[in-house]
Amino acid sequence: MPARTPAKRRPFETPELDRAIEAAEAGAIVMWRGEPVPFRAVPERIARIDSRDARDRLYGAYTDALEALNPHYERRLAAWLEAGDPTELAARTGTDPAALAVELERFSLHAETPYYAALRRYLALIDIEQGDATEADLWHVERGGAWAHWFGDRELRPAVQAAARTIVDVGERDGWRGAEEQLAGERLGRDDVAGNAVRGAYATLVGSPEWLADELGVVPEEIAPFADFAAFVRLWRWRRLLAELQYELRLYAAGDAALRRAYYSGLLGHLTGVSVPEAGYLAGIARPFASVNRVQSALLASMLVEALEQRHGLRWWRAPASAQLADRVARATGIDDALAELGYDVLDWRPVLRQIRTRLIGEMSGYGGPNITTRAGTRKV
Repeated sequence: MPARTPAKRRPFETPELDRAIEAAEAGAIVMWRGEPVPFRAVPERIARIDSRDARDRLYGAYTDALEALNPHYERRLAAWLEAGDPTELAARTGTDPAALAVELERFSLHAETPYYAALRRYLALIDIEQGDATEADLWHVERGGAWAHWFGDRELRPAVQAAARTIVDVGERDGWRGAEEQLAGERLGRDDVAGNAVRGAYATLVGSPEWLADELGVVPEEIAPFADFAAFVRLWRWRRLLAELQYELRLYAAGDAALRRAYYSGLLGHLTGVSVPEAGYLAGIARPFASVNRVQSALLASMLVEALEQRHGLRWWRAPASAQLADRVARATGIDDALAELGYDVLDWRPVLRQIRTRLIGEMSGYGGPNITTRAGTRKV
C-alpha cells in the first residue's frame, strides 16, 4: 500500500502551536474571590459586575493571565514571521489589507463624531467619564442589563423563529446578546466570509425597530432607545475591528515586542476611546489577517441587509424570497460571486454607516435624521 502523501499546509498554519495554545487557554484559570474562573469565561464575568472597583480588580487579574499566556502567542508569531511576510502574502494571494484599511479610513472619519458622542452618553450612565474608561467598562455597557427583561426565553423563541432562525445554545451570553446569536443561527466561523455575512445580516435584526415591535413586542417608547443602544454597540465593534486591522499592518513589521505592545494599546485605545491594556497584543490573532475576513463579512452583511430592505421592505425577514437570496449568498464560491448576487461590484462601507446612523438618537446627519451638534455648531456630514 503506497504511503499517504501528507496534506500540504496553507501558509502560516501552525497546528502544533495552535494545539498548545488551545490547551493553555483551556487550562488557565483566574482566581476571583476564592473561586477559580476559567480564563475564557472571565470577560463575561467582568461584563456582569456592576461595581467599577470590583470590575477593575478582575480585569487586572485577567490582564495578568494574558501575560502568563503571552509566551505561547509569541512563539506562534515567531513561527509566522519565519514563514514569510504575512502582509505581502495577503496582498499577493487575496485582499490587500493595506488598501482595505485606507478605504475604511473614510468610514472611520464619517463615524467619529457620532461614535464619541454616543460613547460619552453610555459611559455617563455608569458614572464614568470617557477619558477615564477602560475596555472592561465597555464590556459592562455592552451587556445591556437594563434591556434583559425584553429578551427572556419565552419571548425570544417565537421572535427568533419568526425570522426562520433555529434556536441554538448561546452559552452564558444572555439578554440581547443571546438574541443576537440566536438570530445569527450559530457562532460565526473563522474563514467562511459569505456564510458569516449571512449570519451577521440576521444578527442585525436585534436592533431593527420593526423586528423589536412586531416579533418581540417591545413597547413603542423603548424601541428607539434600544435601537440607539444596539447601533452604538455595533459602531464600537466596527471601530475595534478597524483598529485590529490597522494594528496587524504594523505588528508584523515591528522589530520588538515593546513596539508591538505600544501599537496595540495605542491604536485600539485611540479608535475605541477607552484604555486597552498592552497584554492583549497577540491573544486575539488566531492567524495572520483574520481581521480582513471579519471586515469583509461585516461589510457583506450590511450590503445584504440593504439589498433585502430594498427588495422586500423593512420587514424583509418575513419574505420567503429573502431566505432564498441569503442562501445564494451563503453558497457563493467567493466574495465576487456573493457581490454579484447583491448587484454590487465591490465591497462598500456606506450601507454600514447608513444602518448605524439612522438608528442613533441625536447624532444622525445626512441619512434621514437630525443634524450633528458639536462644539463648532450644527453641521451636516
